[in-house]
Amino acid sequence: MSISRQSLSPTANLLRNSRLFSLPNPLPRPNVGETYGAGITKASDSATLPYPTHQAIATTKSSLSRGDWGLKRPLPTRSRLLQTSNPVLRVTQLDTIEHVTDFDSAADHVRSRQKFEEMGVPMMKGMPQMRERDISSANPNGAFEIRDDTTSYDTDLGLDEAGLYLQALKKSSGKNQRTAPENFKPFSPPPVDAAVHNARRWKHDGPWLPGMDASSYLSYLTTQISHRRKEFNTCLREFVRNEIYATRQLNASKSSEAPPLDEAEAQKWRKQQATSWADISEKDIDTGIKALRRETANNPLTSRLVKKLILPFLRLPTIAFKSTAYHQDAKRQDAEQYNFDAELAPLSTHPSAGLGYLRTKAYLSTHPILGPQKQPAPVPARVVQARRSARGNTEPYAKLGVGGFVANDEHRATDAKAAVKTSGGDVETIDVDTPGGRKVNVHPAFASVSNDGRVHIKLFRAVGAEVQVARGALEDVPPGREGVVDDVLGDLGGGKSGVRELDEGRGRAGGNARELDAFGDQARQLGDFLGAMKPEGKGRPAPGFPGVADALR
Repeated sequence: MSISRQSLSPTANLLRNSRLFSLPNPLPRPNVGETYGAGITKASDSATLPYPTHQAIATTKSSLSRGDWGLKRPLPTRSRLLQTSNPVLRVTQLDTIEHVTDFDSAADHVRSRQKFEEMGVPMMKGMPQMRERDISSANPNGAFEIRDDTTSYDTDLGLDEAGLYLQALKKSSGKNQRTAPENFKPFSPPPVDAAVHNARRWKHDGPWLPGMDASSYLSYLTTQISHRRKEFNTCLREFVRNEIYATRQLNASKSSEAPPLDEAEAQKWRKQQATSWADISEKDIDTGIKALRRETANNPLTSRLVKKLILPFLRLPTIAFKSTAYHQDAKRQDAEQYNFDAELAPLSTHPSAGLGYLRTKAYLSTHPILGPQKQPAPVPARVVQARRSARGNTEPYAKLGVGGFVANDEHRATDAKAAVKTSGGDVETIDVDTPGGRKVNVHPAFASVSNDGRVHIKLFRAVGAEVQVARGALEDVPPGREGVVDDVLGDLGGGKSGVRELDEGRGRAGGNARELDAFGDQARQLGDFLGAMKPEGKGRPAPGFPGVADALR
């Protein structure tokens, strides 16, 4: 039921239209520190966070002059944070003990997003391993693909292989409950295209269990799981009956017993076999359930009960272990050796994170003079960290700053010497002589957002003609024709292009050139005449008279 704005009280209208009450709660501050081998953590309180935690606020020019930002009180217009041309701020505390509003500039994330959008980088699905993967040949999956960008469970397009299996199992259970036990018919798993239905979802209805604390987990069990026990038992019993039927059918096919040769008797024999396979007692079902529980206790994450029933039934993300250390006993799974794989954890936001909305790089950039270009204009990247540090350590990649983000260079330290010398040698050491640091031209190929909210950009060096176009070294020169003389001071009338306007223009240019040659002959004659006069230089203009001497010569 919708409430009209006229039926609301003045206080309700004030709260609905107030920017103060529309501010969302800030996100927890992410960890920006790095832990080294000795266990020392190096962090910075002033470093730019990998993602914004507070809502960015902007206001109009007229409201800015009054200090009105839609908050509890006006902000001081003389603040250095508000003296910029287009200020953007974040509110850290609405009301302090001193009765002031604590705010800070939000231009770091807002301007970075504007620069990122200006670069035109397509977004792909979260791939933390993109730094080590060469994606120049393979086409990665975009963040806006139809299969991966769905959040619905109501259609077949929004279900993976396990979801389609559970859906078919529920339909078969409904049919078998209306028939006699001896008329049980197993279901056939639906066909699944691995390229379509095995992709990762970015959002699930169920929670991420490894990220829940004890109280949240208990609340989830009591409020959302307990009342669905009967529904799950129905699916579990149907799953066990199908497993028993399939096992009996497989054992019968491996036996040496053959059907009769007569067609009628063979059909009757097959019907008797199917009836015997479908004769499943309650004791058989209980035994099958206990076997599934033992299998789950031994290997909980890869068991059939978890992968085919629990995960799709509760709509939970896939949970997997990741080895943290090498041990000889690979079958040993304890908390010290294995940990939950964070790369399979669901993303907290959309894979694009609102940074860009391009699916591919298949767009054509047009130069205002030269026209369509094969490659867009390169982006200047600043060398933030060279391969070789001051202590003599060698990093695998050089760090480049592109549009407010730090990314790895294309060339690795283990590349061939020729490749490093021609294309990667400019980032070997830090440049302290160039104002602002050394810069290289790069092409941002793709970008992705990892589970921890960090943006990873794949860069390629720009070495083609687009670098010269960016520098302005190329001009708008029309293509020449073979066998045509195109020299203004040469034989202008010798070649014909076949275009009347061009040929007439060449004729006029030739006439002007001949007139210039005539004036040049007269000037040389006058210079020879003046040079033959007195040695003292009488009759010549005085030295220093501007322009006349050069004109006479």
